[in-house]
Amino acid sequence: MLQTTQSPTSTLPPSRPPHQPHHPHPKDPHSQPPRRRPVRIRLQNHRRRRRNPLHASGRKYTNRACREFRDASGLPLFELHRKISLRNAWSVTLPGSDAADIATGAPRLGLGGAGFGNFIASFVNVAAVDVKLNEERRVTLEIERHGRVLESFDVVDGDRRVAKVRESIQHNKKLALMSNSRRGYRPFLDVTVMEGVDLSLVALVTIIAADSVFGSE
Repeated sequence: MLQTTQSPTSTLPPSRPPHQPHHPHPKDPHSQPPRRRPVRIRLQNHRRRRRNPLHASGRKYTNRACREFRDASGLPLFELHRKISLRNAWSVTLPGSDAADIATGAPRLGLGGAGFGNFIASFVNVAAVDVKLNEERRVTLEIERHGRVLESFDVVDGDRRVAKVRESIQHNKKLALMSNSRRGYRPFLDVTVMEGVDLSLVALVTIIAADSVFGSE
């Protein structure tokens, strides 16, 4: 579950009514996708204290392998899908849809695998109503991984850091300080968000970062 603060702006499409549950694939009715554990995130928004919970499921209650994001009332906002692709390894769709990506994510690897955990997130800013072309409304965030012992990530828009994600020292009962102790480790993450940044977008980026480094199974 994600605990968030009210965001002053919205860059993702509004929520839609819940869709009917999807049935398993007819070729393998007994197959179950791997269960994903919930990511526990504490989000802090500068200058705003009002709480507005945002929920991200471990695995959807149906048989579709994705993470589902819901607002405080329980209405679905969007879904995060993992794809076998280097170009767009993650895709975000409206509830119940596997197509028409509203956002994508891709890893940024350097030579020899350097920069593992770095990635970019791209989406169309629907709040930019004065711009007609989608390409002109497209925003790309760079996520930079830091830290040798405790994991941390900077979310950067151009030359401005808009959010910071880090392992919580205060809220984790134990820390995986050794690489061999990270198996099955799912830590609490503290996220600091700058004023005016959409919290649902930052929560999405945070979960991609957590799944990339700590694993999604």
